[in-house]
Amino acid sequence: MKLQVLLILSALMVGMSAYAAEEPAARVAEDAKVSVQKPEVSAKKAAEEAKEATQKAAEAAKLALEKAEEAAKKAAISGEKAAQKAAEATRDAARKAAKATREAADKALEAVKETARNVKDAVMK
Repeated sequence: MKLQVLLILSALMVGMSAYAAEEPAARVAEDAKVSVQKPEVSAKKAAEEAKEATQKAAEAAKLALEKAEEAAKKAAISGEKAAQKAAEATRDAARKAAKATREAADKALEAVKETARNVKDAVMK
């Protein structure tokens, strides 16, 4: 009877071992499925994040371009204003130079006339 009990216990132990071995094997299979799905999910998530980052970069580039265009327009307007001011200053300087030249010519003419009078007076004496 002891032998029968031992045989039954051994059979139960072997059955338990087989059952215990089946459970981890099932877990390994499930873990394999999950681990196969995880890279796919991770890849999708990474792709979505990359897409969002690309969109944000494009928006930032667009905003930077708009600001650069605005700055260029302001610079062009400033350049035009500076050119106009330079042209006005040049015209003013030319007018002043012409006026000074006229005044100098008038003074030279007066000096020549004075010299001519003095020569005439000297010849007459």
